[in-house]
Amino acid sequence: MNQEHQTTEKLLSQFRSVLFERVQIEDIEIELEPDLSDGQRGDLRLGITVDGERSNILVEVKRHAYPRDIERVRTQAAKQAGTDQVMVWAETLSEGARRLLEASGIGYFDASGSLSIRLGMRQVLIDRPPLKPNWRDVGSLFTPEREKVLHALLLHWDTWRTGTDLADASGASPNTVSVLMRELEKRGMVQSEGNGRSVRRRLLDPGELLDTWANDWESRKVSKLRWFAFTQNPASLGEMLAKRMGEGQPHDWAFTGQYAANSFTRLLTAVSGYDLIVRVGATASVAEHLGLKRADKGFNVTLHECDEFALQHRLELADRPGSFASPVVQYLELANAGGRSRELANALKGQLLVKGAPNV
Repeated sequence: MNQEHQTTEKLLSQFRSVLFERVQIEDIEIELEPDLSDGQRGDLRLGITVDGERSNILVEVKRHAYPRDIERVRTQAAKQAGTDQVMVWAETLSEGARRLLEASGIGYFDASGSLSIRLGMRQVLIDRPPLKPNWRDVGSLFTPEREKVLHALLLHWDTWRTGTDLADASGASPNTVSVLMRELEKRGMVQSEGNGRSVRRRLLDPGELLDTWANDWESRKVSKLRWFAFTQNPASLGEMLAKRMGEGQPHDWAFTGQYAANSFTRLLTAVSGYDLIVRVGATASVAEHLGLKRADKGFNVTLHECDEFALQHRLELADRPGSFASPVVQYLELANAGGRSRELANALKGQLLVKGAPNV
């Protein structure tokens, strides 16, 4: 007996045991590998009679079910005449798969004993803690290499992306992309189409990913040193900083914080502080180049050290000199700051999710 048949037989035995405990079954007919109306063979068809009414149920069996599997089942279900209900059975259902099944009105059963099935006028619902699948724990989504991929994914969140595309756009390894995207799929955060190397994925809820990332970002201990830059005209300090950073210093950098966000959203009439992100270890060199003086009070410049991903996909604006961090990085910096910073973060998020990212 092959693996697929073993899984079907095992789940069928468990299903019968759970169902017969809850419902008085008058008759149950079982057909393995039934012929389908599209000429294909299915996994299982059941005819279950309760209260004198027969329900014809088509079952798709998986070892581990992901959201992409549910999309296929939903498409196939619409083609099957004479079927009262479609179900998905699996040893383990991912959280995203279960949510999609419930939203689609598709029944399910898994090896934990969780069950959702409609039998005539009865709706049977058993909710048990899911079994932990034998998936390798990939740890945090937010490591320096994975953040490169998340950054590229969020900037064009409404576009279908292949693994090769994301690896090229992010500079991360194909293996990093593959592991991360599988994890996002298990969590129900992306939808997929295609198979193998041609599989393409797209974010389902970019706002959720942004907020999850921002919460993780807030928990980190990031070096942010405050400085004072002398200027005769405070309103032109941003231009002065951009000019100096373009004069013979080797470090990558970008404006972020309120000044950068307001340059995109035009929400505030003016800002008084300027935030720059630089690579880890570059703060002292950049501060010396700019002629800054340390100042915990009365500061007007803050230097943030950041990982490589934050300096990717920088932007230049037509009406303001200098490099600007991407809207994603700006949002991470401002989302948990409160006050006007929070307003700017929400405006950036709205622009990104409605209009998409600028040309990055």
